[in-house]
Amino acid sequence: MQKRWRYTLRFLGILLALGLVACSAFPPFPPPEKRAGEGRFLLYLNGPSKTPFAITVELASLDVEREDGARFSLLSHPLRLHSLEIVGGQLLLAETFLPEGRYTALLARIRKAQLSQEGKTIDLALPKEAFRFNTTFTIRPGEVTPLFMTWEVEGSIERETIFHPAFLFAGKSHAPRGVLAYVSNEGSDTVSVIDRATDQVISVLAVGEKPRGIVVAPDSSRAFVVNAASHTLTVLDVNTSRVLHTINLELGGNPSDLAITPDGQTLYVVNTALNTVSVVSATSFQLIQTIPVGQRPVAVAITPQGDRLLVVNSASNTISVIDTFRNQVMATIAVDFRPSDVAIDLAGTQAFVSHLGSPQLALLSLPLLRVTQMLNAGPAAAVLPDEVKGRVFLAQSHLQRVSVFDTVLNSEIDAVTVGKAPHYLALDPDRGKLYVVNQGSDSVTVIDTASRQVKATIPVGKRPYAMAIVR
Repeated sequence: MQKRWRYTLRFLGILLALGLVACSAFPPFPPPEKRAGEGRFLLYLNGPSKTPFAITVELASLDVEREDGARFSLLSHPLRLHSLEIVGGQLLLAETFLPEGRYTALLARIRKAQLSQEGKTIDLALPKEAFRFNTTFTIRPGEVTPLFMTWEVEGSIERETIFHPAFLFAGKSHAPRGVLAYVSNEGSDTVSVIDRATDQVISVLAVGEKPRGIVVAPDSSRAFVVNAASHTLTVLDVNTSRVLHTINLELGGNPSDLAITPDGQTLYVVNTALNTVSVVSATSFQLIQTIPVGQRPVAVAITPQGDRLLVVNSASNTISVIDTFRNQVMATIAVDFRPSDVAIDLAGTQAFVSHLGSPQLALLSLPLLRVTQMLNAGPAAAVLPDEVKGRVFLAQSHLQRVSVFDTVLNSEIDAVTVGKAPHYLALDPDRGKLYVVNQGSDSVTVIDTASRQVKATIPVGKRPYAMAIVR
């Protein structure tokens, strides 16, 4: 299930028109400008697992040094770091383009460092020159290079009065596929690889232009990403988190979402600009068939049995139901204004349709192929059934929250504040977590489904679009 790109642009335009600019210590970075011969570089700061020290650091500048001595700045503005605020967490310090070459050092200039303990704040001594950290990485044109630095807080204080930051550096890593998740970043042309055990980014992959929909094969061996601007399909090896293939799709299709059959043999790709769904072999990647649907299809969901595919047609206010054995539209169901997403329950008998232009949540009977209820749940960009029967999660972008709605009682149970413009939901039932993709704040919010409390915020790429969980 995917979200409408047109809504996101309109939503951000409204925010800018109203002048609603949120204050944050780490606002989303402006899009970096890419030049020929450059590669994308990301610098992540991983917080300590625990620390007794409350240290506040004002970072004035952060540069990288190439082996030929050339230096390149990573920061557009100073940053404030606090050791206790990032315990167990992660921050994206920089995302930019760098000229190709081998880099050998990171240089940090710190304006102020303070230690707070027993109600007192002490200014720690600092050298006038920048701190130099020897670490090596290579930038290659068209590739993505992430660097992860872990702050060793206890080792950063000398004689209780001198600050000398200590970091451990590492490149991209891998985790068992059963704890992985992938986030497509439309504004970065990347996919962030997340370890769900720690809820931290562990790698970043370069894919096509404007990646949107992403799914994982039923056997968890591969992941598939559609790239809207390059009209391609990227195939990822889940075991190694590497790109296997890049396949051309229909030119001008503006693919925005896709689904895979339970047997892992067939992909259904939504072509928003062509008002069609492409049927593609998941093994040979050959186009099998093209199915006409409604106007501006934006999201898709397939039943657990794999017999029916539901397509959200945002401009014609309908749901196309496709018989996957015949690859033909078997029914067209009218819903409310500007449908945005569709999700199907585990039994495969009921579907839920959210709307951006209406407060209605439509409940569809799949055996009857009709709307059975319209519930006043509020406008939402995404919908996802909870494991608890009769409850659904709704991503309400205009309110920057996730609503927990009881479809039996027709009432809201709870609401959780998340990031800006939440528009995609993914559930990890084994760990009791709900992941919320926030396109406006370049992050993923992690919610504990039992307590309905925010457990973590994961910084990802620019304009994250969708998320797929590996089981």
